[in-house]
Amino acid sequence: MTEEILNKKEVRITPMRQLLLEFFLEKNKVLGLSELEKAFPKSDRVTIYRTLKTFEEKGIVHGISNGTTEMKYALCHDCQVANHSDFHPHFSCLKCEELSCLESIFIPSIDLPGGYSFEKVEMTIQGVCPKCQ
Repeated sequence: MTEEILNKKEVRITPMRQLLLEFFLEKNKVLGLSELEKAFPKSDRVTIYRTLKTFEEKGIVHGISNGTTEMKYALCHDCQVANHSDFHPHFSCLKCEELSCLESIFIPSIDLPGGYSFEKVEMTIQGVCPKCQ
C-alpha cells in the first residue's frame, strides 16, 4: 500500500519514506518529529525531517501547529500536490496532550477584506478527549 501511495503522489520510493508512511498508516494518529525519532532510533533526525517535508509538499501529510515549538503531522486524505484540503479543526487534549484531526467538521470559508489573501487556515480546539473523560 505504501508503494501505491508514494507512486500516486509521484514520490521517489526509498526505505525511509516507506517506513515512515507505513508507521503513519499503522498508528493512524497525529505524530511529531520527536515521536518518530523514538520509533526509528537508528535513523537520522534530518532524514526524518526531510521526509516529512517531502510528504507535506506532495500532499501525503499536513502540518499542524498546536502552539508548541514542535510541528505535528497527520495523514492527508484528499490533498493534492501543493494544495492541502485540510480545512478541518484539530483537537488538543489538555490531559493526555494528544492532537487529533476532526475531519467530520469543515472550517467554512472566510471572506477577507480586499487586499488580503490566505494560504493556510488553522484551528485548534482545546479540551478533554473521549479517552480522558
